[in-house]
Formats: sequence, C-alpha cells, structure tokens
Amino acid sequence: MNENNTELAREHVDLLDASRAEAERLIGVWLRRDVHGPVTYEPVSAHDIRRWSQFSVGDDNPLYTDQAYGSRSPFGSMVAPPSFLYSIDTTIVAPGLRGIQWIHGGNSWEFFRPVRVGDTVRAQARLIAVEEKTGTHVPKFLIQTGEILFINQLDELVARSTCRILRVPRARSGRGMRGFESRTQVATYEPEQIAEIGEQYFNESRRGADPRYWEDVAVGDEIDPLVKGPLTMVDIVAFYAGRRYVYPPLKLAFQQRRQHPANVYTSRVSGIPMHPAAGHFDAEIAREIGMPGAYDQGFMRINWLGHLLTNWAGDHGWVYHLDVANRLPNVVGDTCWAEGRVTAKNRHGGAPSIDCEIWLRNQRGERVSRGTATVLLPSREVGSGTALLPYQHARAGASAYEEMPLTLTADAVWP
Repeated sequence: MNENNTELAREHVDLLDASRAEAERLIGVWLRRDVHGPVTYEPVSAHDIRRWSQFSVGDDNPLYTDQAYGSRSPFGSMVAPPSFLYSIDTTIVAPGLRGIQWIHGGNSWEFFRPVRVGDTVRAQARLIAVEEKTGTHVPKFLIQTGEILFINQLDELVARSTCRILRVPRARSGRGMRGFESRTQVATYEPEQIAEIGEQYFNESRRGADPRYWEDVAVGDEIDPLVKGPLTMVDIVAFYAGRRYVYPPLKLAFQQRRQHPANVYTSRVSGIPMHPAAGHFDAEIAREIGMPGAYDQGFMRINWLGHLLTNWAGDHGWVYHLDVANRLPNVVGDTCWAEGRVTAKNRHGGAPSIDCEIWLRNQRGERVSRGTATVLLPSREVGSGTALLPYQHARAGASAYEEMPLTLTADAVWP
C-alpha cells in the first residue's frame, strides 16, 4: 500500500469511528423514509400486486395475479405475497456513515395481516442498534439494525421487520471487502444444463387450493425446491420494475443528492455521481464495494425464499415468521435453488404451526442465504380448513402475536 493509500485508509477508519458515534445518536429516532425513493403511500392496486409478484419475485401464483381466482380463495379477494411490503419500504435503515457502503445483510419478519387491493400501507422506521464487527472478508465493519412497522389505513399493524445493514468500507480505503476476486468470471452453462433448469421451472410445485393440513406434515419433510436463475441483468431490472418506486433519475437524482448528500457514489473513472446502489448494474461500483461483478439486491433473495414457502403452504396457509441472513454474494450468472426442511411442529397460542429451516444454494454448492420460518397451517382438529391468521388468534384471546418480540439470527453476517 503506497503512502497515499495508507492515508486514505487511516482517514477512512477514523471516519468509521467518528460516524459510528454520530449514527448511535439516532438510535430510537423515527426517520423519514425518502432516502431510497419517493414515498408512495397510496391505495394498493391489483396492478401493483401483480407487477411485484411477476416481475420482482418471478411468481405467477394466481392468488397474487388473478382477481377472479382470489375472490374464490380463503381470503375472498386477491392478496399480495408477503414480500410485497418491500415495495412499500425497502426496510433499509442506514443513517449516517457518509462514504461507507451499505449492503443488505438480511431481514426478520412477522406478518400479521394480508395486504389487499385498496389498502393503504405506510411504514415507520427507526434505528435500534449499531454494532462493530470483524470478519473473514472485511477487517472492520458495522451492522446497523433497524425496526420497520407497516401499518394500514385502519391503523392496524400489518407486519413488523428488523433489517440488518452491513456498513463496509469501499475498496479505495484499502480496507474494503475482499476474497471474492475469483468470481469475476461469469458462470457458464452447457445447453443441457439450461434445458434442465427450464424443466425445473416448468415443473414447479405449487400447493395452491389444495389445503396442506398440519397433521399431514412430519418433522424432516423436505420442502419442494424452487430454482431461481441463472441471474441476468434483465432479472435485476425486472426486480426494480416490479417495485412501486425506483432510484430517482436525472433531475430527480440531483434533487435527491442535494437533500441527502451522503447518499452518493462518484465514479473514479468518469467523475459522474450516481446512487451507491448502482453496483447492482455497474461493474465499476460493484468492484469498489468488493463484489466480483453486478449483483442482486439482498431482499431479492428473501423474496425467493418467501416464494418457496407460499408455494409449499398453499392458499390455506400463512407465512407468519421469516428470518433470512444473506451470507455470500449472488452475482450475475449464478443460479440458486431455494430449499428447506421441516424442523418442528408446534401450536403457538393454539395455532397449528410448522417451523422450517430454509436456504438458497448456488451452482457451486454454497448456501448464499439461509434462515428459518414459521408457517401456520389448517388443522383437521380445528375443522375450518384454513389457517387462522395471527391477528385472528389474538382476537380470539389466544397468543397476542403482535406483542411477540422479533428475534435475530446471531450469526447473520458474512463479511
């Protein structure tokens, strides 16, 4: 490291230390939510739900795409997939730390109520913790944990999430993320491999309108796998296109940088400022972050694991809890398989529930994301044929789900 780079690194670490103290002063403060796009708290349309499900998740489940089908479902209407709430708010809570890159490390979710056409859902977010960490790929980094509440037009709590954001020095500091240089070559596939992936897509297993009863599930059961990939730039663009917001362009980008001067990356090659999340498209920024190339957004993968669970649970089930940690990069060219198995059967507050271990495995055999989930299922003993939602159990005087604290995975980091 030359003298200039040494000075850069020293200044950067000093900045990390100083900014951490500044960021910690924001713990507990409810933050404005216009950093990652214009706030859009308007009634949810069928088009909003359909676009998210199809483009952002790659899910053509008629429960989320067909209003006539939804009207015949246990919900009585078309509803949104659980991950649709990312289209209301990214859940990213990463104030301060100017010049320190943020990377989505994972989410823990509790889903209480469905989102229906016509609902207006708003988000409230605050920082709840800042931790310093060391890791294999980064000598020193921070984790900012945020709490996000999603509330509908009736002031009912729809969902609660915590999000873990990794704040990692950029490469120019000399202390950025390392160890993924061998992945700069995009994965290659033979025609037979692509054909096999296509067959897996065409034969995707979806439970749909056939109830999966709690009594029919056994500990150790495998969840039918779901393929996602090979990841292309079109997939990443489609993920953005399915959202209700994207990063502001042109004039709006300049306006946002004036309002949030810390939320910018300036190209060392061209001198052009842009949103720091552009590394999902731009190889220069990706390398500056320490990624081997253009890569997905972290919650894109959490969508995929949500898709795995809703396919398995069917129309009569409910994904109540989802906790996923992103552990390795997922870059253009990679293929992932969403997989899982049943680890326990319980009755939380009288609600028949299934605990699962879930993960994403790439073509190298690596688990790039992993986590746990709780799915509520109908029970023949109850006799309704449909799982009661968490708020319905609370109303019935059983467990008050909305008062249950969120739990975080202790090893939910990969730098």
